[in-house]
Amino acid sequence: MNEVSGWIFTENLDKVVEYIAFLARHDWDDLDAGALEAGLPKTDEDRDEWYEHPVGALTLRLALMDDRGHVSVRISGDFDEVFAARLDTVLDLH
Repeated sequence: MNEVSGWIFTENLDKVVEYIAFLARHDWDDLDAGALEAGLPKTDEDRDEWYEHPVGALTLRLALMDDRGHVSVRISGDFDEVFAARLDTVLDLH
């Protein structure tokens, strides 16, 4: 099991999750988006309260970091270094 982590701006969350789903070959739909929208406000990285959601063979974990609009992101799964670099790039760009 490997993990890639980082943070993104909240306003970029939808696009980042869509990119992650595309890389994982997962059809992200309205049910996924609704679950994410309902689960994220209940999170707090400082309290170790995370929202966890499967995205294909990956597990996406998200938590609000602060009131400046940052979201901590952890993506885990059985992937190689090339795939990890792609995920890192998605996080770095947003």
